[in-house]
Amino acid sequence: MDEQKLLENFGLNCKLQRTKLKLSQDDIVDKTGFSKSYVSKIERAKHNISLVNAMKFAQIYNKTIEELTKDI
Repeated sequence: MDEQKLLENFGLNCKLQRTKLKLSQDDIVDKTGFSKSYVSKIERAKHNISLVNAMKFAQIYNKTIEELTKDI
């Protein structure tokens, strides 16, 4: 899997989990301390996320990083 596809899968899966849990981007900001623009960039695959930050998203959504990077 190429890097861009990995970022796209992660971003889309994060957005799907966030909406499934009825969380807003502001809720994610409150839980992580990330900026709203950072959360938006992650969901749109416009930023290469660090492993540490990916784990923070995974913990919020009660998923593994592997689950958040799978093809939809």
